[in-house]
Amino acid sequence: MSKKLALIGGGGHALSLLDILPSPLMAAGYVDFTAKPEMPVPYLCDDKTFIESFSPDEWEIMVTFVSGPSCELAGRRRIIESYRHFGAPAVIATSAITSPSSTIGGGTAVFHRAVVNAGTSIGRHCVINTGAIIEHDCHIGDNVFIGPGAIICGGVRIGDNSYISAGTIIIPGTRICDGCVTGAGATVVKNLSQPCTYVGVPARRIK
Repeated sequence: MSKKLALIGGGGHALSLLDILPSPLMAAGYVDFTAKPEMPVPYLCDDKTFIESFSPDEWEIMVTFVSGPSCELAGRRRIIESYRHFGAPAVIATSAITSPSSTIGGGTAVFHRAVVNAGTSIGRHCVINTGAIIEHDCHIGDNVFIGPGAIICGGVRIGDNSYISAGTIIIPGTRICDGCVTGAGATVVKNLSQPCTYVGVPARRIK
């Protein structure tokens, strides 16, 4: 018997994910603090009730709580940990291009027109947003957000819990440590070894 799917979070990202869920994988409902009138699938309960009362043998989850770098790096990470006993599928839009030699972890969503090229590995519970390009032989850690239109060139390594904003460009072979944030449109031309926020062209650390 296939498991039922719950979205963890009701909002814009959840709505986007609903658009790319392949049939027959359908969301049975969503979990949030309160019901959201804009959500077209049933409200199930809050997080505490779901974790205590719903069985991982019957349910799997997709974390759809994404609302900016601070939430991504802190709140989303805590949510993922609290749901660690639940399985999670990888969800890939039909318009996305993923190489057969790439690997994509459970809970990761690859959105419309994104590209994941040969030899790349993507961890668990990542977001590869609309039109993002991840070139060959990259390694993307767990809980990494890649914003719309970002370009990750070949051989890049991005650590866990990082937030790569829309339009960021990362040159080939760059290493980015855990917990980094890039501003929109930043160009990363050297390794980022401190978990800070980097903005501009070339990207510079800010306090």
